[in-house]
Amino acid sequence: MASQGDRPKKGFVGRVVSSVTGNDAPNEPQSATDLLKSEHDEVRELFKEYKHSGENAHATRKRLIDEASDKLDVHAEIEEKIFYPACRELEDQDARKMVGESVEEHRIVKRLIKELRGLSGSDETFESKASVLMESVEHHADEEESDLFPAAEKEFDDEYLAELGSQMAAMKERLTKSPRPARGKGTPASGRRPTARS
Repeated sequence: MASQGDRPKKGFVGRVVSSVTGNDAPNEPQSATDLLKSEHDEVRELFKEYKHSGENAHATRKRLIDEASDKLDVHAEIEEKIFYPACRELEDQDARKMVGESVEEHRIVKRLIKELRGLSGSDETFESKASVLMESVEHHADEEESDLFPAAEKEFDDEYLAELGSQMAAMKERLTKSPRPARGKGTPASGRRPTARS
């Protein structure tokens, strides 16, 4: 872990300038926090589509929740296997405490996803469970982006964040390319994708 004085300086403004001017190397790996933020934004966009789809668009709403759930499965896996273990090494005690809270929040989200996968979009409980899922995920993402990610960006140098980002991107690619059985009503989430724990 490099101290703040040792790490290369490339804060928010530097990243914005680089993204606008294109002055970064084309194959420069995405930092861990940038990768996770972009995944949060992808899920937020699906939730926004869900909210604008109309209450009677059951099939559309089910598809959007399933798509968000697939993204959240992969997102949780790369956070829990790569990002959170790195953050447990942070000197910031509040950030380390937040890692434990984040793991617990993931458990709640995973339970909701499992329940939603077993429901049709027209099921009377689908709407309420989907609302709780969206609120939980949005709260979790906002909290990480305002507290945990800045702590990681402060303590970890750009090279280490890029290394974590590369590891996470590689794991994400493996997870998204693994065969996924067709989902149907009652298909358990645990039968969807083998994990190291299986």
